[in-house]
Amino acid sequence: MIGLRKKLRTLNKNIVECSNNNSNEKLILITTLVFLFIIGAATLPFSINQIQVLAQQQQNNNVGNNSLSIHTLIQQGVPLLGNISAPVTIIEFGDFQCPFCDRFAKDTEPQINQTYIQTGRVNMAFEHFTIYGPDSITAAIASQCANDQARFWNFYEMLYKNQGAVNSGWASKDNLKKFASQISGLDTQKFNSCLDSGKYISLVQNDLAFATSFGFQGTPAFIIERSDGSNAEILPGAYPFASFAAIIDKKIVGVN
Repeated sequence: MIGLRKKLRTLNKNIVECSNNNSNEKLILITTLVFLFIIGAATLPFSINQIQVLAQQQQNNNVGNNSLSIHTLIQQGVPLLGNISAPVTIIEFGDFQCPFCDRFAKDTEPQINQTYIQTGRVNMAFEHFTIYGPDSITAAIASQCANDQARFWNFYEMLYKNQGAVNSGWASKDNLKKFASQISGLDTQKFNSCLDSGKYISLVQNDLAFATSFGFQGTPAFIIERSDGSNAEILPGAYPFASFAAIIDKKIVGVN
């Protein structure tokens, strides 16, 4: 604990120095370190250094390319809700242990779904911003296994329905397999094999680096954009439906 506090004091000093020097690049990377120290990085299946390197690579990739287009995101394995041809995309950066993500999933997402997604005007993608700890990682990997069978959003709802105390073991492999068994049409044998293999550890790691490259400091965070990745706006937090609607309507008008 003493060593952790010393490291955090050093990181805080570096943050101040970076802010004074207007070095956004360094600040983003240091913010990542703070996240990982706070949640106990030693318990994660990847190192702080790996996330640093990946975040820097992602930040470089985000400049001058189409990294936010829905077609690029799907190629990277990002789950999609809605019609790929919808003119507007919402990208959620979330953690299945986050209580504010839970509130969004239960209160706001259903309204967005009914009003915009089901009418073909918006689609929604999900990026894993796993900052709460070990159960976050396991739940994220499991959700991608469900996505293999086109059941990600069913599993998304199931996880928030069963969300427990942070890192209490509620998202253990055994529990995740039980949740999966309750989803209609999901092949549990394939799901269990996928989860046990850790197939999507690298994807979850890359998602974390991708979120960090934008400088996000909490969950949930959202990017609302045209589906080609242009005209992007950031909405950090579990805002009510009206806040999303105001941005979405403006972008829909812009593409008509």
